[in-house]
Amino acid sequence: MHAGRGDLARLRYELASGVLTGGVPSDYVLLLQEAVQPIDADGFSFFFAPVRGQSGNAVLSTRPLLNPRIITLTRERQPRSAIAATIRLDSATLFLVDVHMENRLGWWKALFSDSARGEQASALLRELPSGEGILGGDLNTWLGPNEPAWRAMLQRFPDTPRDPPQPTFHGRLVLDHLFFDLPAGWRVSRHVVQDVYGSDHHPVVAVIND
Repeated sequence: MHAGRGDLARLRYELASGVLTGGVPSDYVLLLQEAVQPIDADGFSFFFAPVRGQSGNAVLSTRPLLNPRIITLTRERQPRSAIAATIRLDSATLFLVDVHMENRLGWWKALFSDSARGEQASALLRELPSGEGILGGDLNTWLGPNEPAWRAMLQRFPDTPRDPPQPTFHGRLVLDHLFFDLPAGWRVSRHVVQDVYGSDHHPVVAVIND
């Protein structure tokens, strides 16, 4: 959401109308980072947790968000956290996680480093329940697919598509992700939207069919 500058209303409209999904979805969930209160939930189930000042993580869902909670991540340069909740669908119950990880450390450690994100990913995964779920957010994986955080998420979420990742930041970096552990027989496809909707990151959209 680029500290609240993203055009959430237009993104929601194009999701709900099927422009971004190839058909009108029966249900959908938005995992947002750098959201700023107030957010117009417009009747949707909504959970927001500030991280720095008025900016934080948010989830909007057409289904009720059950047992929402904040997961504080180990601080390196700035405060970082994740939020989690559960949704019940007609045929399954899934946990949802929305996370924003460290982007860089102080110059005395390294300009860009994967160590902080690796530690944050490990700590976050220890907090997650067993069973099926979806994790998404800005992992700030500047160094690419070999980063410990990226590898750990792929191992935990085996139904994540293995197609070549598309850049989400400045046309060259894959920073934003969606990971999946789904019930047997469910199918998922995923793509990066070309429009940034006023943000500095491109949204990642997934379509799940049971």
